[in-house]
Amino acid sequence: MINAVGTLAMSYIMDWSLLRVTIVLLDRRIRLWRLVLGSVVGTLPTLWVLLTQNLYAVPWEMMMIWPALVVIVAVEKLPWRLWIKAYVIFIAMTILAGGIALVVLTWIPHNWLPSWLLVGLTVPVVLWLIGRFVPHQRIRQYLGESQHGEVRLVLAEKMLTVRCLWDSGNRMRDPVLRRPVIVLEVNQAIEWLPENVLAWVSSFLAGKHDPVPEDWRGRLGTVRYQSIGGQGILPVVALDRAQGRFQGRWFPLVPVTLALTNVNVSADRSYFALVSPDCIVTLNQEGVGA
Repeated sequence: MINAVGTLAMSYIMDWSLLRVTIVLLDRRIRLWRLVLGSVVGTLPTLWVLLTQNLYAVPWEMMMIWPALVVIVAVEKLPWRLWIKAYVIFIAMTILAGGIALVVLTWIPHNWLPSWLLVGLTVPVVLWLIGRFVPHQRIRQYLGESQHGEVRLVLAEKMLTVRCLWDSGNRMRDPVLRRPVIVLEVNQAIEWLPENVLAWVSSFLAGKHDPVPEDWRGRLGTVRYQSIGGQGILPVVALDRAQGRFQGRWFPLVPVTLALTNVNVSADRSYFALVSPDCIVTLNQEGVGA
């Protein structure tokens, strides 16, 4: 037999695991204190049962609503459609956890270990593995999450806002400053780039190698790229600062370098820049990523 404290501990571990895998499958990150608080809220029905010593003390309607409350407490600022999907994922993972527990109790010999401890060790591990190895890109497609956003680029006190793709495959870095590289179509920046910078970039893209303007030394350079379509070298300029809009919110970006290309980065013209989600600044262990 497992005592009341052990039952609460088991409930807490299960709710922690279910919340974590739900958040991972939503492709979100969660603050630790919210995960702790959500897991505590999840144990309250178990506490209710223990205090009343009645397995049916919690009405079934309450049991159906409670997971939604747990997710709301644990997750901050989701669009309404994602609240619904988070609830569905949490319920689905709960059912899956029950199935895993049933398989463990039915097929795994547990003479050497109490059944409650075997379930308490096995189910969280399986849920962690699901969150670790399920491909997030497929999950984003299922959730209807757009990988498109916008970036605000600031150079010489002028701002340019363009649509972008949050491209986790963009791992380029400026070889000198070691900054992440944003790739932008040069035709989007003609009116925005300073004249001498635009002249140097245009010359480079045309196959010429003019000297870097004196007042931009240390800010202009080149970066080598390699993609499915081939490889080559692009001109780059170090930006003053940048911001990115990801999933409806604006975030500051780390110091970045802008690479300019004369080819289209999007076949359907739905975006004009490629930005790694790693550029987004994360605060208080809460961040985003694609």
